[in-house]
Amino acid sequence: MDAKPPEQVGLFEALYSTRALRRFKPDPVPDELLFQVLDAAIRAPAGSNMQIWHFLIVRDQEKRRRIGELYWQTWASYGKQYVDDPSRIDALPRQMRLVVRSTDDLARHVAEVPVHLFVCGPAQAAGTIYPAVQNVLLACRGLGLGSVLTGFHRGHEAALRELLGIPEDQVAHALLPVGWPRDRIGPVSRRPVRKAVSLDAWGAPWPFADAQPDEGWRERWV
Repeated sequence: MDAKPPEQVGLFEALYSTRALRRFKPDPVPDELLFQVLDAAIRAPAGSNMQIWHFLIVRDQEKRRRIGELYWQTWASYGKQYVDDPSRIDALPRQMRLVVRSTDDLARHVAEVPVHLFVCGPAQAAGTIYPAVQNVLLACRGLGLGSVLTGFHRGHEAALRELLGIPEDQVAHALLPVGWPRDRIGPVSRRPVRKAVSLDAWGAPWPFADAQPDEGWRERWV
């Protein structure tokens, strides 16, 4: 492969800066970059090393348009209050407002994202599927691409099977739109480690974490 990543991103920098990105440019994603993403995805841990994932790439414009219609149907139901009255988004707390606004944007424009990547496998394969999904997200970050784990397609499995020829013994566990992001890639803000961990018993503090800054060690890597 002659193409090189647009930037060199270390492991911890990727971990601290891989955001859920939902707004994309329509620019195409080259095959060599998409291959690199999937070549990284198949390196994920797999139960019993069975590697029972299958990655279904959808580039066809008409199929993406149809997927976009199905995706919108789910959002129009799930986020009905925001679809009916977009001003309600403005009344939300800042963090929720940003998430809902970007989710609404993706639902309206997902058909325009150049790659729809379905991660498939048997119904009980989630323990193997989702490590591969995380590898996709990290590989996209390393290449300057963006993506997000979505599940709005799950309410339309029969329609997707017909549209994409997915076998009856396979489930599209995740849909990851892949493209060049319109939003900044990172960094990622989270609540402090001390609020997400216990030591030896539920709710018992971990003194080491209590002594660390609320932003953690993000500045070491980003």
